[in-house]
Amino acid sequence: MDENFTIRLSLADKFFPYKCKRSDEGNLRKAARNLNDKVNAYSSYYSRAKFGMNDILTLAGFHFSLAALENENREDMSPMFNKIEQLNKELEEYIKSLR
Repeated sequence: MDENFTIRLSLADKFFPYKCKRSDEGNLRKAARNLNDKVNAYSSYYSRAKFGMNDILTLAGFHFSLAALENENREDMSPMFNKIEQLNKELEEYIKSLR
């Protein structure tokens, strides 16, 4: 059975063929749903401003770009937390040695 196949993704009221692995289909459909939800939210929020779809997609892209950067910053904290944990263990051992 072929691992790759083509799915139709609905993105901002258009359908796009997308070739993917079967194991990736769930994440792709979830990403499409997330984008569509954000597009719909921005469309509703900015309906009086008469923003076009390009403006809405720009805002959605910015939202997801910002979220990715925030996620990177969270990941960068893990070495610091590991070091704090290591220092905490060393401090506990030192305190035990004083008793």
